[in-house]
Amino acid sequence: MSKLNYNAVTIKVEGTQNEYHTLEDWGLYVQNADCIGRPVQYTRYIEIPGRNGLLDLSEVISGRQIYTSRPLKIVLAGIREKKNWDGVMSEFRNKINGRICQFIFDNDPGYFWRGRVEIDNFNANLSVGTFTVNVPIADPYKYALLSSTEPWLWDPFNFETGMITYIGAITVSGSGSITLPHGHMPTTPDIVVSNKTSGTFTVTYDGDTYNLAVGTNRIPSIMVGGDEDVTLTFTGSAKVEIVYRSGSL
Repeated sequence: MSKLNYNAVTIKVEGTQNEYHTLEDWGLYVQNADCIGRPVQYTRYIEIPGRNGLLDLSEVISGRQIYTSRPLKIVLAGIREKKNWDGVMSEFRNKINGRICQFIFDNDPGYFWRGRVEIDNFNANLSVGTFTVNVPIADPYKYALLSSTEPWLWDPFNFETGMITYIGAITVSGSGSITLPHGHMPTTPDIVVSNKTSGTFTVTYDGDTYNLAVGTNRIPSIMVGGDEDVTLTFTGSAKVEIVYRSGSL
């Protein structure tokens, strides 16, 4: 079974940092096409006496759609002698069951999904065995493999659906601006300041100005990676990095 002919998945265990490719390490390929379930959207409706219909408050606080989770269901299949399957399942459970893992599919190598694993539905028919890697409450978005501070790579990059967010560190002397590209998943970035030589160092976003300290700054009202490009303007003298990871539904 060639990696080119079958879809498989790389599983990275966050707690141990161990990484396994289901086909290369275990001879298991992904059998189902519906691995990724629909995202669960946060909704809140209230009934008001005398009003037709329910009042939808789902986006009142955030001003945008909020997704809470989504299920992943990865059915793995492989060939072993029937007597060996119990040992295979024990090994698999010992390594990933109950752990938070990242999943990188061969057919979508620029992103990873994330959630806590449950192993179930094992079945062996003669030498063919199947079982399910369930992640009932996975994160709703898939995350870009590379963050905004990691240069993008040709090999895993998808020129049709991928987005380059690499920024790198910049040195500001007086004032300077960074424009961050729009995307799909709004997120609050870390603003990392170093080599500060001015008395104050500030960032201006959407008309508001915030003081920045040396080290990592996180300002909840600054959101990047959403529907619109975002420009951050810095004033003072320092080196600055904008650290975040883009995502997609």
